[in-house]
Amino acid sequence: MCDEGASTSKEKRKDSTVVPAEPAEPEATGECYISRLPDEILCTIFDLLNHDQRLDCSEVCRRWLAIVYSPYFQRKSNTKFSHCFGMTINSVDRRRLQRAINCEMSDCGILELFHTDALREVRNELFEDPANPVPSDTTIEDFLFSGDLQLEYIQFCTSFDRARDFIAERLPMLKNLEALSFMLVPPHYGLHVEKTDPEWVIKHEKVTTFSLQTFVTSGPYRLELPSLRFFVHEVDNNWDMRALIETKDRLEELDVKLYFVKYVDTIVTLQFPKLRKFTVWLIREEDSPNPNTPGDDTTTEWFIKGMPELEQLELRGTQMTMKLFRAVCLFGWETLTRLTVFSAKFHRSLFALILELKNLKFLRLESCSIIDGGRLHEVNLPELRHLELIKSQGCLRIDAGLSLIHTFKYSMDEKLAKVCRHMPLIEKFEIDFRAGHPVAVHVSKYFKHIPELAHLRHLTLSGIKTNTRPWNFCEPMPAVKHLVFRQCHIARCDFKRISQLFPELKVLEMDNSIIAYKIEPQGINPHRHFARRLKQHFPKCTLVFTGASTVEPLSTVLEKEDKNYDIKQLMSGECRYMPISQ
Repeated sequence: MCDEGASTSKEKRKDSTVVPAEPAEPEATGECYISRLPDEILCTIFDLLNHDQRLDCSEVCRRWLAIVYSPYFQRKSNTKFSHCFGMTINSVDRRRLQRAINCEMSDCGILELFHTDALREVRNELFEDPANPVPSDTTIEDFLFSGDLQLEYIQFCTSFDRARDFIAERLPMLKNLEALSFMLVPPHYGLHVEKTDPEWVIKHEKVTTFSLQTFVTSGPYRLELPSLRFFVHEVDNNWDMRALIETKDRLEELDVKLYFVKYVDTIVTLQFPKLRKFTVWLIREEDSPNPNTPGDDTTTEWFIKGMPELEQLELRGTQMTMKLFRAVCLFGWETLTRLTVFSAKFHRSLFALILELKNLKFLRLESCSIIDGGRLHEVNLPELRHLELIKSQGCLRIDAGLSLIHTFKYSMDEKLAKVCRHMPLIEKFEIDFRAGHPVAVHVSKYFKHIPELAHLRHLTLSGIKTNTRPWNFCEPMPAVKHLVFRQCHIARCDFKRISQLFPELKVLEMDNSIIAYKIEPQGINPHRHFARRLKQHFPKCTLVFTGASTVEPLSTVLEKEDKNYDIKQLMSGECRYMPISQ
């Protein structure tokens, strides 16, 4: 890419000595310094902006436009668009796809409403091209698989039969494709699959990452992906199991959901010699076998030994979880370094096997508990440095056995004082205030102990409400350099106190958080106004807004903090659905 401020002289130097350049001075023409910056510096600046801010910068000049739409930044964003297989594509979507590196396409043809008169105008906007009155005969699938696009990742949201009919075996035309994903949802007309239906061959030579979510609506298919290494899969029928069996010898990462117990019995007979990361979840477990039989011990032992390179394991709270947990603690402890367990109820004797994982460096327990006996004391895991206890404080006692932890995440409770006393080496600390019990009392009593963490550099506060205000009960923490508010509601007036509490702060990050204000500024954009106000409180700090961070009136924020807010919105007709957390 050409630098507009670079010299155009072609004279050769008489010697090879490098002479330091004098500081650039503005020319008489009024050229600004910023035009002299090399592309690498501009890329570093644009990296600090979010996607919408970079789009604003792309309208400044042609050079900035070229940088913003360069492959470097295109890899950081997804191009999302809706279309319908079998219909033509307009010039606007053509240009978007020609620039895209990552793409997510939703096929409107699976929706019954899309084909009605009610959405006639929407269809006209998608397929008619005002800039080109002459109708195009190029359909969306013909353009996608023309061989001219530079896509490296693409996701299709469509039905099984439409993917088989319109995509078929044309995937090799995406020559740069490395990651592929299918979300095969039930169409409006219903999907009846017969064993005699034609087989769909999913074929590509370069794809290394493949995700197939079928929602129990797939038909006969076969994978021909010789470079596949990372597989996200759902096993609901024999075709799904066949795909897993045919790829097991070359997989390095596997994330699999099993819908029936019979496939558990099949998968534990397989071996994955190159697998390094394994995530497994049994969805339906009404008739799950008893995990305490000798046959289960022998089978799971053989299964775990068949993964000699296993480093990461993620389990859900099912009978299968208990079998694999026991097996990996007894037979896979030499290689395992990361363990995550969700929603599990352990017997204490079983959970105590975790002490065998001497090489464990990362442990995450979420919604886990011990149903008989107390917590484990003096846990001696010499390599453990990252620990997350989310609503699972009943599993491990906070004591000197955890003194080597550097990164810790947990739900706020009365044990915060013990955390600060027994875990003095914490450098990165995240506290979740969305506990099942009222946290106000715990905040007022125990949050004051955080300044005792002399090595704390990165602090994340999650789930704070406008009435929580933990900074009112704490002394300044000059050691903290990076502060993150994640999914928090913070009153604008609180930032003055926050700036006093963290005098040496270098980065303030608002992640999906809301700044609440009482009086709305007149004649100015509230977002820009409060961004400037924050800069006044944190003049030496970098402000980062990620996700859906915004500013809203205090009255609106207080309504959202009402536990019945979603129901009230639904009953009033202001929203059509209620968000359900996973």
